[in-house]
Amino acid sequence: MYRKRRLHKENRKTFDSHLSELLLEEEGEEKSGDEVTQKERRAVQEFDGHWLSVLDIDFFKSVNDNFGHVYGDEVLLIFSNIMTKSFRSGDILFRYGGEEFVVVLAPTKCEDATKVFERFRLAVEAYDFPKVGKITVSIGMASLGDKNHPTTILGYADEALYYAKGNGRNQVQNYHTLIDANLLKAKTIDTDVELF
Repeated sequence: MYRKRRLHKENRKTFDSHLSELLLEEEGEEKSGDEVTQKERRAVQEFDGHWLSVLDIDFFKSVNDNFGHVYGDEVLLIFSNIMTKSFRSGDILFRYGGEEFVVVLAPTKCEDATKVFERFRLAVEAYDFPKVGKITVSIGMASLGDKNHPTTILGYADEALYYAKGNGRNQVQNYHTLIDANLLKAKTIDTDVELF
């Protein structure tokens, strides 16, 4: 259990570091609480069109419970390979912890980003995993062009993911579309949280 927590912590460090590099021109700026600096806002504006998504394998715990951790690990490996084949070289892929992954898409339009994530979802759904059979994935996405703190954007994608999981799973949900349709209520994400 300690090893899993340490790995999860290391994955979050890597994710936070890469996302910060993507959004910030230079490191070392001090900020307090959820204050976003002007430099961060300018950097985020430069990256309008990037999309961040959180991907979660549906019912993954039952894979481990029913088939054992060896097959669970094989599912994760194959899932990662499908990710590598499905996304472009300019996209950034992370294992975020357990069966959760994060993808940062290179600049693209909203409808194109949705198509990319939907194509990946269908590729996972179509794959016949050895011994396990079919699995599915739920995906929540949010725009990096929101001029918000990276933790806020991650929270938005996570909210969309939980909506997808709570409404049938095996689907792609866009946080901004859900807010516009009044299916989610906008809330303040605590950016004072330390991810590592």
